[in-house]
Amino acid sequence: MIFEGQRAVDSRLGQIELSPEVQAVDQQLKSNPDNAQLWMERGLHLAAINMQQEAVEAFSNAIALEPFAGIFYRHRGHRYLACWEFEQARADFVTATRLIPEDWDVWYHLGLCHYLFGEYEKAAKAYRACYELSASDDKLIAVCDWYWMTLMRLGRKEEAQKLLDGIRTDMDAGANTAYYLQLLLYKGLKTPEELTQGVEDDLQAITRYYGLSNYYFFRGEMEKSNAVIDQILQLGDKKWNTAFGYLAARVDKCNRAALPANRENV
Repeated sequence: MIFEGQRAVDSRLGQIELSPEVQAVDQQLKSNPDNAQLWMERGLHLAAINMQQEAVEAFSNAIALEPFAGIFYRHRGHRYLACWEFEQARADFVTATRLIPEDWDVWYHLGLCHYLFGEYEKAAKAYRACYELSASDDKLIAVCDWYWMTLMRLGRKEEAQKLLDGIRTDMDAGANTAYYLQLLLYKGLKTPEELTQGVEDDLQAITRYYGLSNYYFFRGEMEKSNAVIDQILQLGDKKWNTAFGYLAARVDKCNRAALPANRENV
């Protein structure tokens, strides 16, 4: 664990009723308990109602039945991330890259795991593989944001700039509007104020604010960067403590004291 003594906290108070989707799968499992696909469906439905540990157990059952099905490791790894079990998540995504190497999501999430551990060289390799598998604007935008931050942390500014050169103003961001605006901020086509205006919910805010914190970080404006990190943690503690921007912000908060104060050479 990265955060000693801390885990993702389930916001449920007391016992909650399983969703109709989970109950329906459970009925099927009674007569077909060895069906790995049903266990995967159960895991996905449990994750949808924020029962992350239970989802991990469901995916583990699927893996026990079909240990060479990479998609099960991909989904369990995601749920491990949501539980702040980063070591287990990383192991699952590494396994998944060997079983389903053409899966974009596997490389994307493996890159995040390495990023959270500060393994930026490994993160860059994973993001490069993900970048090369990006067949649509929205996927390219999502990976470019994390890839850019990783390259900047490695001091590979020219490579980071080449990524930004490939970002156009007419791209279809789909659901990744936050990442798109962040990339436009890094390119100098948006201002911090434009990035943070019109945020619809806390999850969008966390995503955008994490990009903003890095923007200030690489400009050497540490006071502003730290203030934004604190905003992210305040928002995430309410509900979104599984958001990737929240996880990365908490890691940055823990590690920030060990980083050089002068970021001019980053």
